[in-house]
Parts: sequence; C-alpha cells; structure tokens
Amino acid sequence: MTHKYLTILAFLLTSTFLVQAQSKDEAAIRAAVDAMTTAQSAYDAAALDRLFTSDYIEISPVGEFDPRAKVLTFYTPAEKEKSAGVSINVAEDFRSIRVYGDTAIAIVELTFTMSKDGKTAPPREMMAAAVLRKERGNWKIASMQYTGIRPPAAPPTSVPK
Repeated sequence: MTHKYLTILAFLLTSTFLVQAQSKDEAAIRAAVDAMTTAQSAYDAAALDRLFTSDYIEISPVGEFDPRAKVLTFYTPAEKEKSAGVSINVAEDFRSIRVYGDTAIAIVELTFTMSKDGKTAPPREMMAAAVLRKERGNWKIASMQYTGIRPPAAPPTSVPK
C-alpha cells in the first residue's frame, strides 16, 4: 500500500513541478515578445540586438525574407527620425504558446495603434508566429513571421433598380 501512495505522491509532485516550470517559461516568453514590440516601437536596435538570437530571421509584414542584420537597420535613430513623431503602441493577445524543451512557438495577435499630433489612425492588426530558443537560461527570439489581418469587408450596398 505504501508503495502505491509514494508512486502517486511522486507523480503529483512531478506534475506540479512541470506545470510551474511551463508557467514560468510562458511568462518569460510573453515578456520577450513584449520587450521586442516595445523595442520596435521605440526604434531601439540595441534592445532588439539583445533579444534576437545570432541567427534571427524574419518574414516581414510585406512578405520579405529579412536576416537579422537587415532587420536591425529598420530600428536605427535615422529611421526613427523618418517616422516624424509618430507614436506607436502595440497590444499583444497571445493565442498559443507551446514549449518543446529549449524551443518554443508563440502565436500572437498584434494590434498597432499609431498617432501623430493628437490624431490616432484606425488600429491595424497582424498575426505573428514567433520561434524562441532558450540560451543560457533566457528566452531569445529566433524567428518571426507576420501576416496582416484584413479588416472586415464592408457590407454590400444595394443597387438601385
């Protein structure tokens, strides 16, 4: 009888540990993606440099294949000046986070709100797939793939007869 109870106790303790470890990983993955969108909005290439793996690649929102070095050039102070005072806020809605050891895949809906001179443009939405890899205990972003979400179609207008 005692062996049966010890086996059940060991199973429960192991299950609890695994759930806590996964929750900790999920929180760190969410934080990494949030840090990335914050750095992008602030044109902070140095922060992105720390968040990306050395072999980072991206499929951009316009469908281009961009290696790490090219992506970092989008977030320089010169590029920030070109934005001419546009403020960008990004909201993240995580749809799925799957952890496979030291690799994870996160699917997140991103909602971009842009404003300039007190005027806010309609929000734009994208789905993103992030591949992350744990390096020295920290989650880093290895790849991103962005897909635009089409706005809802306008209802058809009636044609006069």
